Amino acid sequence: MPSTLEQMWSRTLKKIEQSHYFNDQDFKAWISKTTLFRIENNIAYIAYRSSITKAIMEQQLSLFESTLSEELPEPVKIRLVEQKEMEQMLPEVAVQQKTNTLLANKFNPTYTFENFIEGNSNQEAYAACFAACNAVSFPAFNPLMLYGNSGLGKTHLLHAVGNYLAAERPEKKVIYMYSGDFVSLLIEAMRSKSIHGNTVDQVKQQLLDCDYFLIDDIQNLQNSASQEVFFTVYNQLIQKNSQIIITSDIHPHELNNLQNRLVSRFSSGLAINISKPGFETSKAILKKKLEGREDIICDDVLDYLALTFSNDVRNLEGRLNQLIFQSTLFNPEIIDMKFAMEHLGKEPVKEKRSELSIREIKKAVTQFYGLSYADVEGKSRLKPIMNARHICVYLSREMLQKPYTQIGKDLGNRDHTTIQSSYNRACELIKKDAAFRQAIDQIKEKLI
Repeated sequence: MPSTLEQMWSRTLKKIEQSHYFNDQDFKAWISKTTLFRIENNIAYIAYRSSITKAIMEQQLSLFESTLSEELPEPVKIRLVEQKEMEQMLPEVAVQQKTNTLLANKFNPTYTFENFIEGNSNQEAYAACFAACNAVSFPAFNPLMLYGNSGLGKTHLLHAVGNYLAAERPEKKVIYMYSGDFVSLLIEAMRSKSIHGNTVDQVKQQLLDCDYFLIDDIQNLQNSASQEVFFTVYNQLIQKNSQIIITSDIHPHELNNLQNRLVSRFSSGLAINISKPGFETSKAILKKKLEGREDIICDDVLDYLALTFSNDVRNLEGRLNQLIFQSTLFNPEIIDMKFAMEHLGKEPVKEKRSELSIREIKKAVTQFYGLSYADVEGKSRLKPIMNARHICVYLSREMLQKPYTQIGKDLGNRDHTTIQSSYNRACELIKKDAAFRQAIDQIKEKLI
């Protein structure tokens, strides 16, 4: 919620904007981004982000002082302070500003339930999100977790929830956050905690002030301290019957970077997989994007795109955009297969993952290290063999998104925890062992 100072400055700026001392463009670009962060001894401290802002305000400083003074019992003088200086003076205010910015509902208006294309791959996720929006007394499934590879519509559904609630149930408070923003926000709050009071608690209170909490890409919540805060916020939101909707690239049981107690809580609700769309759904997505312009492209081109690029909806739409752009340059009568193949062929098509298998990865790894399948699948603890085994596990996860159990079955019937440990070890070696990292890069080149 805005502070008293924020509200006061907002009213002041609104009066000045309505007075037309400044043109609308200058006001929005420079003056509207200032902040009133302190009033002390009849001096109002205003933070600015650009020297241009400072120059503009100094020319009309008396106007700002008199208008702001109307909001106060006594007149004040204004002191302009650069944003960086303000952040050093009051880091908790800087955290507050960032929190307010992140919590402002900025849902993409094009991501709605109406323009989300349903199919066998995503209809359960669609139905669950729509039901969550219309729960009356308490959430039916809490948390609701959507998981699946990147680019299949998870973020679209989160934004659709936000847009639907804003239109149909505007009294509901909705918070949407990307997990990476959540982490960076808390790190800043923790840095200012020891000197300037507990800003982490302030952030937590703001996060708790909602009816719907939507968090995207939870697998990136790797900072341990952030997980502690999220655990507290999560529990309190559940207790107050706030609906939590989470997205992840992988199944909750495979979130090995998160605390077990968080993973177990995610599993207590409803987890729904969004998979690669089938041909019909992919084609419907393309037609939706072309709505009103279907006559510019041949139907067989849409068939080709739907069959070839459906692994990632963003890539599917991107290929269509590429063809449309090329058609504006070369102005064909219609985008036919000949035109499509000429212009899509300018970039190598790398949609070959369906042909790749764990066996092919093992083959590439053993050839690189001069080993046999028996070496990799056996129990030897020699470093070259261990490294080869780690790379098999890592590439099977990264390139095929195979579950640990399946990888273990193909690597000598190893159990889930052993394979998970091997994957974690590979991630560590990538960070600190240049030779190991180079080996992965060279093997991947052969596989792509």
